[in-house]
Amino acid sequence: MTEFHLPDDEAFSPTRTTIIRRVPYGSWLLSLVAWDGILPVVVLFAPRLVKTLFPNQRQAMEITGALLPVAAFFVRFFVAKRHINSNRCTRLTRWIQLATLCVAILVLLLIDTMLILADDLPNGALFATPDDVTLFVVMVVMYLSCMAFALYPGSREEVSHVEWRDVDPLQDLGATAESS
Repeated sequence: MTEFHLPDDEAFSPTRTTIIRRVPYGSWLLSLVAWDGILPVVVLFAPRLVKTLFPNQRQAMEITGALLPVAAFFVRFFVAKRHINSNRCTRLTRWIQLATLCVAILVLLLIDTMLILADDLPNGALFATPDDVTLFVVMVVMYLSCMAFALYPGSREEVSHVEWRDVDPLQDLGATAESS
């Protein structure tokens, strides 16, 4: 007959380590709102500011309308690329995020250009038909969806140490049996 011996108490650790993976949704949402809310507004209103400051200088408006979306494109690309490189996703996921980022900022470049050129068009010409509005909404949704994926930070590991030696493992079972 085989005897069963329990190991010494010293062989057992009094704590249990638990690793929890969490996605920092708050900082992810903040980065989306900051880059995809504030920067497009700046790009949209900068040409109007130039038009107000230089009322009879059409060339200043055209230069701003041409250069600002391109400059915003490069700022978004380099900041988002740094963000993607620092996230906690696999290498393949980061490559896909980078490709998605490129698609997203190309779409946003088109959106920015449309909105900036809208200043030179007659009122109502940009959204003349319901199809124009639908196309614009689809482009914005496509951009935001791509950016949400491209800026996904991955999960962070949080390690917690739990004291288990004085815990009754059947304590929760007794409470549920009594309530039944």
